[in-house]
Amino acid sequence: MNYLWEGLLNLKSSISAYNDSIAFCYLNLDNGAIAINENLSDKTNQLLLVLNEEMVIPEKQLAIRIVDNRQLIFFNEEQLATGTKLFLQQYLPYCFLSIVAKEKERAIVVAHFAQTLDGKIATENGDSKWIGNKENLQHAHRMRALCNGVAVGSKTLEIDAPKLTVRHVTGTDPLRIIIGNPPPVFDSLLESSTAAIHVFCSRNLEELPNINYHYLPSENGLICPNEILKKLYQLDIHSVYIEGGASTTSHFFERNAVDILQLHIAPILFGSGTNGIQLPVINQVKQGKLFDEYHFLPVGDSIMFTGFCTK
Repeated sequence: MNYLWEGLLNLKSSISAYNDSIAFCYLNLDNGAIAINENLSDKTNQLLLVLNEEMVIPEKQLAIRIVDNRQLIFFNEEQLATGTKLFLQQYLPYCFLSIVAKEKERAIVVAHFAQTLDGKIATENGDSKWIGNKENLQHAHRMRALCNGVAVGSKTLEIDAPKLTVRHVTGTDPLRIIIGNPPPVFDSLLESSTAAIHVFCSRNLEELPNINYHYLPSENGLICPNEILKKLYQLDIHSVYIEGGASTTSHFFERNAVDILQLHIAPILFGSGTNGIQLPVINQVKQGKLFDEYHFLPVGDSIMFTGFCTK
């Protein structure tokens, strides 16, 4: 699986740097080599990735048609091992986030929570380690590697002191993003990686070396998510992985600024605790948030819900 993972990282980087229209790509499943809009020199065990909806897929060619840069339709999938297909289903769509970002001219947001069956991400006193299993931890680090940036709210930085690195997988540490008005304590970030740190805040803070501050207006103490995403796009950051907290993610969700929601659902009930998504009260089922497309995939002894959000 190492070559496949390296291939996805190469694919993500190559697509991000590619400025012309992409009709198809090839990915070599043996060595991770990729080619965009051209054939690979080594034609053994190559996977064709088709983005052009009018392109005809050759007979017997192992291929995936990618619809709207997210939905995967497999052709001749019997040539794939079950684990390889599952891995592609889980991670391939995120290689194309840069294309969507260029269309929208803002960074694309993937939000992630590990939660209980009854939707709790922590107990009443804030304990959350570990609701997710070890496979979910590895998944989170893979997502950090596939996205350009990883974001948390200022309270999460203060309480959890996260590192926000990809230390459990091969890959490059993402840019770290703090949203809100944090205390001047960045030790966990500065000590764990040299990746850039960007703070989006609404009031003047004590500025520290190696921290990039971006001052944006706020409403009721909250910064408009879309203004943050436009600024990140200007910084050439095309994708952001939001890992909390509940207030930050819920604010993004309420403002329709979450493009993809990942929920790791653990086989446990709390009956009390902190909800992951907290939105205004609704009176009718039809007022709930809907998803254009969604799927459930196994993650160790749990499942992962992935939903592509309706705007």
